[in-house]
Amino acid sequence: MMARFFKITSFLLCTILSVFPLVSLQAAEGPAIPQDYTAVYRVLRNDKAVAEVTIRLSHQDNIWTLHGFTHDMQGLADWLNVKGVQTATGRWLDGEFIPDNYKFSFSLLAYKTTWQAVFDWPSGIVTTTSKSGDSQMPLVGGAIDPFSLSLNISSQLANHQSPMVVNIVDEDDIKKHLYEVDREESIDTALGCLAVTRVMRIRKNLKRTSLVWYADDHNYIPVLIRHSKKHGNDFKLKIISLDVGGQPVQPVGPCKNNKPGPVKPDLVSNRSVSKKHPMFDNPGNLTLCRIKHQSTVRHNFDQALTAW
Repeated sequence: MMARFFKITSFLLCTILSVFPLVSLQAAEGPAIPQDYTAVYRVLRNDKAVAEVTIRLSHQDNIWTLHGFTHDMQGLADWLNVKGVQTATGRWLDGEFIPDNYKFSFSLLAYKTTWQAVFDWPSGIVTTTSKSGDSQMPLVGGAIDPFSLSLNISSQLANHQSPMVVNIVDEDDIKKHLYEVDREESIDTALGCLAVTRVMRIRKNLKRTSLVWYADDHNYIPVLIRHSKKHGNDFKLKIISLDVGGQPVQPVGPCKNNKPGPVKPDLVSNRSVSKKHPMFDNPGNLTLCRIKHQSTVRHNFDQALTAW
């Protein structure tokens, strides 16, 4: 029972809290201009609600903060008072989010663990700090924190890029992830019928499937996330509400026909999830997003944790 619970909360903290991009206005010329926003999502395990997640993007002068936290936990998670929080702060440069600091925390009952990353771009070094000590790594390939992943993907979608390679800073390593645009379609959400672009994570482990539906008309904010394992659990994250610039996004009508649309030929270069994919030439290229710790609790997290 407890091991299963650890898998659920691990998914919530890393998978769910790492796929939320900016909401922005497109200027007549130049990069997108971000706006403050608040998005609320419902988390379902095998179609049963287990929690909610709130994501807020805000700014003061030129410093931007992306803050996410779990709440309204249900069942065992509620009884154990589970809490997960992630915060990334940084700046915008040429339409891209440049992280300066990242913090992660998780707690249940009297147990709490944290880790953080400080990005020193002038020196090209990122320093991570956790209970196991400090690690310094070179910022090769524009590495970002786990929470900034979605900002990176949304920017690449806006620029019609696919496949998308993203380097993610872990506690003591930098992991390379690969994503590809899968298709365009329309789906029903709490905001009504939305035109979306579906993005798939390319994995070496073919038993796991990770998909995110990004809203085309809302600057590629995720409205549906699905993470499933063959013969295992199915997790979904569905948007409940969205406020942009302090104004709620009003729902539109339902879809008349929500059948899957055609694959985007200008974005998709190789939809096949195959071990022959060039990203798999080096076994270390694609790995599960891990939260490492020497305790038994964190060992259980390490077995289940994934960044979608």
